[in-house]
Amino acid sequence: MQETMKKKKLSREVRIGIFGIGMLVLLYLGINFIKSQDIFSRENTYYAIYENSDGIEVSSPVTVKGYRVGTVHGVWYDVQTRKVIVEFSVENQYPVSVDTRAKIASASLMGSKVIDLQLGTDPKLLADGDTIPSLVEPGLMQMVNSEYDKLKEMATSLVERLSKALDGVNAVLSEENVANLSGMLAHANRISGNVDRMVAEDLNQTMSNLRSLSAELNSAAPQITQIVNRVELMADSLSQTVPPLMANASEAVEKLNRALEAVNTAEGSAGKLIYDQALYNNLSEASESLTLLLQDLKENPGRYIHISVFGGKKK
Repeated sequence: MQETMKKKKLSREVRIGIFGIGMLVLLYLGINFIKSQDIFSRENTYYAIYENSDGIEVSSPVTVKGYRVGTVHGVWYDVQTRKVIVEFSVENQYPVSVDTRAKIASASLMGSKVIDLQLGTDPKLLADGDTIPSLVEPGLMQMVNSEYDKLKEMATSLVERLSKALDGVNAVLSEENVANLSGMLAHANRISGNVDRMVAEDLNQTMSNLRSLSAELNSAAPQITQIVNRVELMADSLSQTVPPLMANASEAVEKLNRALEAVNTAEGSAGKLIYDQALYNNLSEASESLTLLLQDLKENPGRYIHISVFGGKKK
């Protein structure tokens, strides 16, 4: 009876042990399922070293161009190196080359982080347990801090420039410079008053001259009217006398043309004199004979002139 009781008690403990082991297995499977891990697939484990975790935590995704290929399993701080070490797995169907980079990037605007693998082109692959060189994408706060630092530098530079400008203004607005400036303004006001008076005087003189000229023009208006009337009368007279003059001139030109035409055609005395060679030769010979006669008359006048003093005749 006691042995039977012992056997029943032992079988109950065995069942409890088996149940506990099964619960542990189910718990392990559930945890892995929650982590989105496929416990029946083989994965390669890699490590990456960063200056800070930058939001990476256990179960953070590992992606390639936005596609999930693995999961982060551990994040811890190494006291000796003062670095953050991240352990993550990648499914073995996705080869990782030796020139791949593990970049911490933002998955959304809410600030969630992922490890984005920047795959390389080297044919040599990393082995299970190797360390991948790391990269960190600037986060929103980092970019804001960077812009804030830039704005701070710009504001500091602007304040320095304003301070220098104010120092210069203060130097310009010293008591001595203010007194000099006041004197210059007073002198400028005096010059401006003098210029105004000169301009007013010149303008008054000019207006007076214009009024005098206008009065003279008004007084000379009748004479100007008479001159204009005379010019009109002269123009009318010319309009009446010019046409006959033009007609006479045309007639004279026509007669001259006819005379020239007659000369060119050897008609009349003038034409024959110009174009008749025999007449020209006779005239030349007569002129030459007349010249010889006059020369002989001059040299021997007694041959042609007879003078008798006492009335006698001499042959």
